Parts: sequence; C-alpha cells; structure tokens
Amino acid sequence: MRNQDLKELQIVQLLSEEEGLTQRDLFLRLGMAQGLVNLYLKRLARKGWIKLTTAPPKRMLYWLTPKGMSEKAQLSYDFVASSYRLFREAHKNASNTLHALALKHKARRVVLYGADPLAEVAAMSLGENRQQLVAVADEDAQGQAFLERTVVGIDALDRLKFDAILFVKHARKDDAILLKLLATKGRVVNLFAPGDARAPARAHRPARKDGA
Repeated sequence: MRNQDLKELQIVQLLSEEEGLTQRDLFLRLGMAQGLVNLYLKRLARKGWIKLTTAPPKRMLYWLTPKGMSEKAQLSYDFVASSYRLFREAHKNASNTLHALALKHKARRVVLYGADPLAEVAAMSLGENRQQLVAVADEDAQGQAFLERTVVGIDALDRLKFDAILFVKHARKDDAILLKLLATKGRVVNLFAPGDARAPARAHRPARKDGA
C-alpha cells in the first residue's frame, strides 16, 4: 500500500470512529504535522470523501461522507492484503534464514536481537526448525516484556548459552557498530542481509557463576 493511501486510511478511520473532529484533533491523534494533515484533508474533500461544517468559534469540523465510508472499506481491504503479503515474505525469509543456521551451523539455541514486530515473525519460525528461543535482547527495550520474556541488554548475553544471534531490529544508522558489538558475544546473522553471517570474535562460553 502506498504511503499516501495509508495516511488517507488513517484519517478516514478516525472520522468513522468519531464524527465532527477538528483539524487539530486529527493531527494530534495521528502524530502528523498540521500542514500535512491539512493537505490530506483538502485532497479528501475534493474526492468527496469528507465534508466540512463550521462551528463557533471559527472552527472547521470534518465528517465522513457515504462515499468516504465506501472508500474506507476498500482501503482497509487493500491494507490487510498488502500487510498479509509482507507478513508471508517476512515469515519465509526468517524461516529460510533459521533453517540455514540450523543446517550449516547446528544452531539450535537462538537469541533474537530486536524487540520489534519482525522478532515475533522470526519467533514463529523457530518451532518450524526445531530451534529454541533463549532470549530477546535490545538495548532500547531492556526490562520490557516481549514474547513472554523480559528483554535483556547485550551484556546479559555473556551469562547465556546459545548458538547464534539473529539480528531482527529495524535498520538504524549505527547498525554496523551494533553488529560488531554483538559479534563479540557469538555468531550473528542479520535477517536483513542473511548472507553476511558474522563469525564470533571468540568462542561463546557463558560466564560461570563461581567466577572461574
């Protein structure tokens, strides 16, 4: 689905849930810039999807038209269809990557790095390859609950026993640094570039509790 269609769907969805919203209501709830919301509202009005009424003091209220309701249903269908295609592609990619890890590197115990939606897709693929999720790590989400686990930081990986780290965090500008740091903890495979399997800088052995 195009970004423009997605924004229009977000607006008409809000107007279908609560009629008579102001432009301020919309941009605050959508988290979009006011100028951008104004642009989309004008476009939707030209299409006949929404109508405007005035209310004191000098406020414009926006309402969804019958045509807008019909178009919302079509946009919703398109969104679900495109999301399902993306999910299938992500699931296939994660399953293939995990299968290769199990086959080539005998990786049965896996850590997921990234408390992101893609991690949930990857977690579904673990069972298909008879692999176990050891932990979810993410510096930005430490202490939060995710996949029925408490997210840990990178340093906590020293205390865990695992065979590979699957990097599933959405790309960030410092990914290269993060991947190098993770590689000091064990073998890392980036789901966004599965051919680039980073070998660990040292064999991974969890720290013994007795300090030996």
